[in-house]
Amino acid sequence: MDKLNAISVFCKVIETQSFTQAAAQQNISVAMASKLVAQLEEQLKTRLLQRTTRKISPTEAGLVYYQRCLPILVELEEAESSISSLATALQGNLTISVPRDFGLLFITPNLASFIKAHPNLHIDISFNDRMMDLISEGYDLALRIGHLQDSSLVAKKIATASMHVVASPEYLEKNGTPQTPEELHKHHCLLYKARGNQIYWEFQQKKQLCRVKMQSRMVCNNGMTLMEIAKTGLGIINTPSFFIQEALKNGELVEILADYEQQPLDINVVYPHRRHLPAKTKAFIEFLQDLKLCQF
Repeated sequence: MDKLNAISVFCKVIETQSFTQAAAQQNISVAMASKLVAQLEEQLKTRLLQRTTRKISPTEAGLVYYQRCLPILVELEEAESSISSLATALQGNLTISVPRDFGLLFITPNLASFIKAHPNLHIDISFNDRMMDLISEGYDLALRIGHLQDSSLVAKKIATASMHVVASPEYLEKNGTPQTPEELHKHHCLLYKARGNQIYWEFQQKKQLCRVKMQSRMVCNNGMTLMEIAKTGLGIINTPSFFIQEALKNGELVEILADYEQQPLDINVVYPHRRHLPAKTKAFIEFLQDLKLCQF
């Protein structure tokens, strides 16, 4: 038995709660993953995993073993990464998750230059608005927009986007222009839906907070769709600056309530805790910083 490989597979099973996902991340068959863990249990003479038809979870002994083994695997990975970066160019797999529309707008047009600069690096990038679990799903890093919930990750802010309330000239001509946030409840609004509906919009003027419950004509989990619908005159949207820069310039959308401040959205790159940042992760973060996304 390759004990180090068996320990690595066991840790992946704990993190993913799945032999199938663990095997995929280790590039082995499910049968081999199960065999390695079984051999590890036999050698240790103790059961490490509880297996049911619905769930795989560690036993008390398995959890202790995982907690002791994981730092060793991390140290080995970092040691290999350090030696490799001294001897060769960046190589291996870099797995990235980015929000769909933001990625299409700002990452896609520049991604070729990163690939050309690192020909030995294999890029696996997902454009998806789902909040990926970096550790269990095997991602090296992700871009996150807005409030960060997972404190187990390292976060590095690369930009901040301001929020703007906008509508088309046609909508404002037909329905009037709100002068205060309180007047918004009389209007048709198009709301963003993510982990929770964007039911309330919050504004601040002269340190006074105003929270307005919106009347919704449409709820959608895609910012580009909301912008396109707003252009047709069907309602007001409250959206990050990076979606509407061009529409404001060419007059397709008009900003309203500009005197009322809103909480900006931080754009962060997040990655699992490491004592030493892997060279491939560092290279992609530097690539993002070179895009000068902070100009939102």
